[in-house]
This record gives sequence, C-alpha cells and structure tokens, in this order.
Amino acid sequence: MTNRQLATSAVAAAVGVLVAVAGVAGRTDLAVGGLGLLLAGVLVMLIDIRRRQGDIARRVRQVARRQALDSKRIGWLRSMPKNVKKEVKTALRPAVTSLGDTVDRAVGHIQAAGDGVSAGLAQERLAAAERHVRLTDDLGALAAGVSDVRADLGGVRTGVDDVRADLDGVRAGITEAKDGIVARIDESDQDDKRRQVSLRGQVSKLAYEPVRQIQALLQLVNRYDARAPLPPTGGWAMEPSTILHLVRMVEQTRPGLIVECGSGASSVWLAYAAEAYGGRLVSLEHDERFAEQTRQLLHEHGLTANTDVRSAPLTELKLGQETFQWYDTAAVGELDGIGLLLVDGPPRASGPRARYPAVPVLGPKLSVGARVVIDDVDRTEEQEAAEAWLAEFPGLEREGSSADRSATLIYRPA
Repeated sequence: MTNRQLATSAVAAAVGVLVAVAGVAGRTDLAVGGLGLLLAGVLVMLIDIRRRQGDIARRVRQVARRQALDSKRIGWLRSMPKNVKKEVKTALRPAVTSLGDTVDRAVGHIQAAGDGVSAGLAQERLAAAERHVRLTDDLGALAAGVSDVRADLGGVRTGVDDVRADLDGVRAGITEAKDGIVARIDESDQDDKRRQVSLRGQVSKLAYEPVRQIQALLQLVNRYDARAPLPPTGGWAMEPSTILHLVRMVEQTRPGLIVECGSGASSVWLAYAAEAYGGRLVSLEHDERFAEQTRQLLHEHGLTANTDVRSAPLTELKLGQETFQWYDTAAVGELDGIGLLLVDGPPRASGPRARYPAVPVLGPKLSVGARVVIDDVDRTEEQEAAEAWLAEFPGLEREGSSADRSATLIYRPA
C-alpha cells in the first residue's frame, strides 16, 4: 500500500472507532455523521484504489509494448550476425573462411544474451524494477557481443585491404612486365632498323667493293715476288684491303716485333713485309690444325726464318670480376717490345668479349709508338673492346678513322 492509502485507512479506522463510541454513548447523530464520514472515506479510498489500478494497467500495457519492441530488437540482433556472416561469406569467401568460427561464437553470445533477456522479461511481469536492471545488464552483454562482431568485421576489412594490396602488386607486376615487353619490342625494332641500314650499306657496296678488293689484291701481288701460290683472301680470311693497310703500316713504321692473335693468309703477307727490313712475326693460334696449315704456308714461301706460329690453346683467364677464354699466356711470356699488335682472334664463338683480353695481357709489352689493330670492328663486341681499351689503358689513342673493317690505336704513354 502507498502512504496515501495507509493514511486513509488510519483515518477510516479512527472514524470507525468514533462511530462505535458514539453509538455506545447514545449519540445517534454523531454516530450517523461519523458513519457517513466513514462511508465517504471508504469511497475515496476505493476511488484511489481504482485510479491506482488504472495506473498499474497502463504501466503493464507500456511494459508489454516495450517487451514487444525489445523482442523485435532482439530478433533483429539475433538474425543480424547470421545475415552478416552469409553476406560476408558470399562476397569474400576466400578471405573470411576463418571468420565462421568467430561469428558462430558471437551468435552463441547473442543467443545467450537473448535468453537472459527473455528471462528478465518474464520476471518483469512480477517486478518492473528488477526487469529494468536485468535488461540493462543483458543489453550491455549484447553490446559487447556486437562489439566483438564489429571487431571481427574490422579484421575482415583488414583482410580485404591486404587482398587489395596484393592485387595492386599484381597490377604493378603486370605493368612492369608490359613495359619490359614494349621496351624489348622497341629494342628489337631498333636492331632490325640497324640491320636494315647495314644490309643496305652492304648491298650498295656490292657495286664497287669487288673491284676495290681486286685493286688491293693487285697492289699486294705487285709489292712482293711471291715464292709460292698465295693463300685466298676474303670470307673467313682477312680482306685484301685490310691486309694492304697492314702491309703499308709495317713498311712505314717497321716494327721490330709483330704479334698476331690468330693466323692465316695475313700471316704470309705480314711475314713478307717484315722480311723486307728484318722484322719478326709471332702468330698465336688456338687450333693446332690451323697452326700447322699456317706453318706449311710459311714454309712453302720460305718465310720460316723470321716467323713463329705458336700453338696456344684457349684457357680460362680471369680479369677483374670477369672470366674469359683466351690464348694460354705461357705462349707470350717472353715477348717484349711489340711494335704492331694485330687482334684477329680468338673467334667470337669462344665466348663473350672474346678479343678484349689482348690489350690487358699484351699492353704492358708494347713499345712506345706501337700500333694496335683490331679487325672486324663492324661487329658490336669488337667496337666495345676498342672503346674499353681506350678508357682503361692510359696512353692508347685512336689513330685516324676505321679502315674498312679494322680500327687502329697508337700507344703514346705520357
């Protein structure tokens, strides 16, 4: 009972006692008046009780509406993890496989929280205050479960970001590969253009080159009285125009020692030129069969006195960080005072930059004013070798322009 109801009951009890006393004392008027007052008080009390009942009914209806609303919210919250799990699995199945167990645990938490809420709602029908307290606690637990779900979703977002980062890396790799392919295509196009230019040049040379080579060969033949049939020139052998350039150089500079990397037709002509003033020719040959053929040629021409064809098989030679296949250095150990170094070997098939070691090995044996002639400078590797010599060995300078397929360097140390 409320305080008001207790006060009303106390007043009614007091009036009842007063009516009883008045009746015993014979005071009928007082008894009647007190009885009327008692009836009025009872009526007021009944009215108040009715009003209280109306308030209670209204509160019960409010509680019922709240219960219905809470039930809807709980139902939505219960279904939300399943819906989220379904959508996430559908959209990002490879990235969220491990999320299933976490979502299941969250669903269990939410279901447990829902059961607690249901129990609280049942007790609310008996005590509204207790229901509010328990409902607050259960909603707090539910909020914690939702926070866990949000944290898991945050992990999913992180996974998605990682996947995006991987995709960006793949795109970058594809872009890089595409750029590389385009660059190689461009480079191939440039190589094709260079080959076309070279081919056009060779084709244009066909109009006058045979005549020029014949003229050079006639000049060579008229220079010396050959004592045996002369070896063929051109093709794999050195061209007559290049041989004529070498012979003129020997006649002008008169080197005491000529060293030739590679042997063949050029050996015969250089031997004739050196014989005229007492010079000496040393030829290095990696193939014993070719070395013997060259010795036979020199013997037939009577040029063995001032020539030496040395067999020098190709061996590994380490220069700096690179390893080359070059002539056995034991074959050049005692050579010194080289006046002309002709680099026409080893063959390109022996390895990359095959002719580069000639100057690193024989450069210290050059005499002042010596010439270094490298053949086949129409090829890239020979051009690179000549440029490397000029850059790496002080005292070497380019002499004039390239003659036919050869280039000449002169050694002038400071």
